[in-house]
Amino acid sequence: MSKLTVSVIICAYTLVRLKDIHEAVESVLAQTHGPHEVIVAVDHNEELYHRLKAELPPEVSVVPATGAPGLSDTRNAGIRASTGEIIAFLDDDAVADTAWLEKLTAPFANPSVAAVGGRISPVWVEGMRPRWFPEELDWVVGCTYRGLPANGNRIRNVIGCSMAFRRSAFETAGEFRNEVGRIGRLQGVGEEAEMCLRIRHHLPNALVLFEPGALVHHKVPALRVSLRYLIRRSYNEGFYKRIVTGLSPRPATESLSAENSYLGYLLFSAIPGRLRRFYRLAACAQLAALVLVIGAVAAGYAFATARTGPARGAGHRCSDAVPDPRPDPS
Repeated sequence: MSKLTVSVIICAYTLVRLKDIHEAVESVLAQTHGPHEVIVAVDHNEELYHRLKAELPPEVSVVPATGAPGLSDTRNAGIRASTGEIIAFLDDDAVADTAWLEKLTAPFANPSVAAVGGRISPVWVEGMRPRWFPEELDWVVGCTYRGLPANGNRIRNVIGCSMAFRRSAFETAGEFRNEVGRIGRLQGVGEEAEMCLRIRHHLPNALVLFEPGALVHHKVPALRVSLRYLIRRSYNEGFYKRIVTGLSPRPATESLSAENSYLGYLLFSAIPGRLRRFYRLAACAQLAALVLVIGAVAAGYAFATARTGPARGAGHRCSDAVPDPRPDPS
């Protein structure tokens, strides 16, 4: 079979990450399996757009996102500008291992594969992993986490920092929805889960796989290693998972299958493991973090349910206007 052409899309939105963007692009250009094209899609930042046009190598295309502000429509702008048979995404604050693209795209030799996610390793910008931060919570900082629900190498959805889709999957199921997804620093989440659920709805036999050999290193700044960020991010995870459940054409039990599996892992493995090491300060701190996260996710889901009504299974939709995830001041 001939090698599939691959477009790599990096989405960017802030000048603060200008150096990171250059490093991300350089890591893609240094791949053992060279991409067909590299596209940097810029989310409504004219100064950043012109800086990147002037500074990036000529073989890199820089395109503006002109739709709704936010990550989802910025990804869509990149998709529309791309021509590859496979469309891969790398975060603007991540650096890909030299074999990342080769490993990430190899599973597409199977025509049933619609999407593949790679392994994302955290790089703690301020030094080592905080002792209180368990690996089970690495999803909070956008990385592969311990307890990731998988059936062999099959997963429900990929993680946005390192993922690839077959172009035909977008042509069949549509693009990313902007009802969910990050807007600047606002913590909208869930667009990858919603996309993969929609692909599975339109293509019931499609496979979504995890390829641990496709490694990227994701930078974790100090501001994300705080109790405040942990709770806010977890709350928004629960809130937007409820939104995704309402938007998904799949039954609610399937939409939340990964969350239910992960919760079971926390309750019956991760938490008991820390309880058995209660005499260690780090284990107690990690236990507290796990309990706080479970509570915050549940609170976000409950608040979204109160605003939109209970999920009623396949075909039920939340309002097209996603409500403010913050509780009323009263």
